[in-house]
Amino acid sequence: MKIKVYLNDWFYNAGIVGFLRILEANDDEFAIKRNNYIEFDTESLRKFHKYYFKYFFQKYNVAENVENRTKNSFDYLENNIEVILENKDKEKERKDKIKSNKKYIKDTIKKQLDKIKKIDENTYEEMKEQYERIEKSSTKQEIIEIKEKLISDIEKDNINKRLTLNLFKSILSNTYYGQPSFLNVIKTSISYEGQQELMYRDYVSNIVETGFINGIMKNEYSIEQIKEYIENAKESNITQEMGKIYSKIEKDYIGRSKTIEDIQKYLKEKVIKSCSMCENEIGLTTNYSEGNFVPLAISSDNARNFFWNQNVKMPICDVCKLILFCIPAGMTTITKTIKENGEYREKQVLSFVNFDTKVDMLYKTNINFGNKSRYENKNENPYSELILDIVEQDKQVSIWQLDNIFVVELEAEYGAYSRIEYFNIKKYISLFFKDYAKKTLSKIWDYRYKLQIVDYIMKNKDIKYIINDRLRAEMSKEEAKGAKKNGYNSFLATQIRMILNNLKKEGKEVEDIKKNNDKLYVIYNLGVQIHEELKSKEEDNKLDGYTYKMLNSIKAGNKKEFMDIVIRLHIAMGKDVSPIFIETMQTTGLDFESIGHSFLAGLISNKYEKKEEEKING
Repeated sequence: MKIKVYLNDWFYNAGIVGFLRILEANDDEFAIKRNNYIEFDTESLRKFHKYYFKYFFQKYNVAENVENRTKNSFDYLENNIEVILENKDKEKERKDKIKSNKKYIKDTIKKQLDKIKKIDENTYEEMKEQYERIEKSSTKQEIIEIKEKLISDIEKDNINKRLTLNLFKSILSNTYYGQPSFLNVIKTSISYEGQQELMYRDYVSNIVETGFINGIMKNEYSIEQIKEYIENAKESNITQEMGKIYSKIEKDYIGRSKTIEDIQKYLKEKVIKSCSMCENEIGLTTNYSEGNFVPLAISSDNARNFFWNQNVKMPICDVCKLILFCIPAGMTTITKTIKENGEYREKQVLSFVNFDTKVDMLYKTNINFGNKSRYENKNENPYSELILDIVEQDKQVSIWQLDNIFVVELEAEYGAYSRIEYFNIKKYISLFFKDYAKKTLSKIWDYRYKLQIVDYIMKNKDIKYIINDRLRAEMSKEEAKGAKKNGYNSFLATQIRMILNNLKKEGKEVEDIKKNNDKLYVIYNLGVQIHEELKSKEEDNKLDGYTYKMLNSIKAGNKKEFMDIVIRLHIAMGKDVSPIFIETMQTTGLDFESIGHSFLAGLISNKYEKKEEEKING
């Protein structure tokens, strides 16, 4: 039976992408990509449960992960543990690095030891012995022996299979589905192959059997063929519900010499049901609940008031159920920098790029997005790379295409919370990344600052707030303790903000951007000059009082107070106020924040800073 699965809501599309990704990873791309749907034969799914497990096993392979995580540390120990340096400072540094690398290896192994103890006591004792050797090891040969034994133990089939299986089950359960089927904790003791079979029964078998039922409806089988098929099927791995249907056909229809028409009537009235998600009358249905997708579904029994007349039934077919079960393979994990309690930290979120286009384009876009997110070079951001990729693929369609893209960011924990954020990629944002990002955003050397800026841009937030925070943080640095103040990054951010504001207007944006950019440079360089002059007089300590007051006036939108400070600063230096301030304040080309932030960025910068930064960035 041929099945057509059409593009739908973003989470359904993520499932389609995941389904295709699983097939590709197993070199069996039996699903054909059409314009807005994929098509495949139900019989092709008989191995899908094995494909599913193989995909996630490869993605979360614990042994491979441990080997990759410890490789650099083991390499350092091998190359340096027997080396003794004459320079005392360098020798101390070497010893410290040896100590830290040993600790890192021990910490990485320790995370797995307790888990391994529950699986294989003998392997646990072997690994524990090597674990305890790490601290006292003093030769290259010892390090090599320890590494080889540890890795060979964790690579044992029974060990790695169980560790990896438990890991990806935990991720799927905690983030996406709770504990249906093989994800239930009580199924942990079942073998790897046994849990594969559980998935086949609960997520695949009904679809395969639906193909047979559909064949009955189309008069493709005789009574004898139906009888033979059912006899074989009842001995195979099918659901209890499907077993009851086959028993009824066998007993009440074939056993009583009823016709195929009678069987067809029974199937149409009692078995074939309509799906609320794909709206197809395809076969058996189950009730849509959090077991299908935790972040969006709810426990219907505990939330009857959410449903009309407390009717909690929302039937979905087994095809949709399987597609939703592929969502984890369709999502991309990205690292974001957030600020909490004045401190920056990195966290991982799940992301998906959705837009109304061809299946093939949707698939390729998310695959590319996933590849970008894994780049070791953190000077780029996957969102900006994503947009650049799309606009470069087809200049003609980029305008309408980009207007219809939206990105989903997801965080979820089963039984705790779900956070889903949606944001569109506006036309002006795509134009920025296409024409201006390389000259501004790419030159910001601080990766975290860059990530923050991109995050704000994508969510259509004004970046003046993070510019303000960044300038305050820079001003609070104590140069006496070796911290170097840096204003050029914030000047680049101010440029970015000006460009975005101009692109929003549309019209003469290119001309206006160039004109305003020239003004910002003049204002920034004026700040740099004042800084240098005060520095040459050894009076740059006076700047602190001025800069903090200026920043507060910018934040408050107080132009008068800002200009009063600018005037006092020029008077103190015996200089006339530059006419650029009067000009820019009186024109509508630049807003007050852009003028103030540019000048302030210059005041805390030195004249060599720009060249140094651009040299770092190549």
